[in-house]
Amino acid sequence: MTTSVRIYVTDCEGPLSKNDNAQEIAERFIPDGAEFFARLSRYDDYLADVVRKPSYNAGDTLRLLPPFLKSFEVTDEDVELFSVEAVLLVPGALKALQRVRRLMPAFIISTSYTPYLKALCALTGFAFDDVRCTELSLDAWSMPAEEKAWLRDETGRVLERPIIDLPDGARSADDLADGDRETVERLDRLFWSEMKGRVSGELVAAVRPVGGGMKLAALEEIVAATGVAGHDVMYVGDSITDAPALEAVRAWGGVSLSFNGNGYALAAAEFAAAGPDAEVQAQLAKAFADGGRDAVAAAVRAWPSPQPGTRPSGRARAHVGFVAEDADALADASTAMRRSVRGERIARLG
Repeated sequence: MTTSVRIYVTDCEGPLSKNDNAQEIAERFIPDGAEFFARLSRYDDYLADVVRKPSYNAGDTLRLLPPFLKSFEVTDEDVELFSVEAVLLVPGALKALQRVRRLMPAFIISTSYTPYLKALCALTGFAFDDVRCTELSLDAWSMPAEEKAWLRDETGRVLERPIIDLPDGARSADDLADGDRETVERLDRLFWSEMKGRVSGELVAAVRPVGGGMKLAALEEIVAATGVAGHDVMYVGDSITDAPALEAVRAWGGVSLSFNGNGYALAAAEFAAAGPDAEVQAQLAKAFADGGRDAVAAAVRAWPSPQPGTRPSGRARAHVGFVAEDADALADASTAMRRSVRGERIARLG
């Protein structure tokens, strides 16, 4: 690839699409799959953010799910066909991505599974070679019928317990309520003891989600391959899986932008935008292509604010600002837009 002065790197789910593909796959193929996935997702938050399990990254829910998909006889073709049918783009995302690509090289780093990113690339014309995502092949694994039956039973047992509540500032299982501590202990045994020596344990170990630290590693690989300086990187993300990359780009002097982000993304990013469509991403990318971080900062300073008592229109439909200067208002706007654009259930997952 020809070296460019600046590059644009974005997460997929959130900035570009409305989906939570893994959650939707679970809902489609596992009984009560949305509720099952919600429990795995909160356990993932506990492992990544509370106890900070070694070699475990935010987004590793996508490691935990495949054994259960396999137990319910889900195939690669099932996942691929469902993913093709399910892609839902953020309004204006296709045009925004096309505009960005005319300005500078663009890349997608996503925790989502390969079939979903291939479907999105087919829909948008984006080059899959410029995507980094989580490899998944269920057909490559052969699981005994007895193990499948055991995992199907375990799915029901997981569903019997409520979603774990993680208090602010929790740093160990001791900080959880008694029932939640029991849930954590049960899930710890299931994934890290009972699956050990089985096909399910090997599958958990083999799937390597591109989230958290792995997203940062993917970003560093792209930066090295393109030969750009760190301050010539713009990164757009919205969740805990993007936090390490956002923090790194901010430290490099590039543009770190939270788009309809949750608390983790907002805490990591320098800039934030909350909007009903992807237009704000394209406009800030244009500023970045023209003049780097300083031009983005100037564009953010000049961004019009909605007038009280009026219905926002034009650029004022997006709330844009510096996180350090407008944290509470940006958090409120981001939460509201996250729910509006992606839906209540996905916003709850984080």
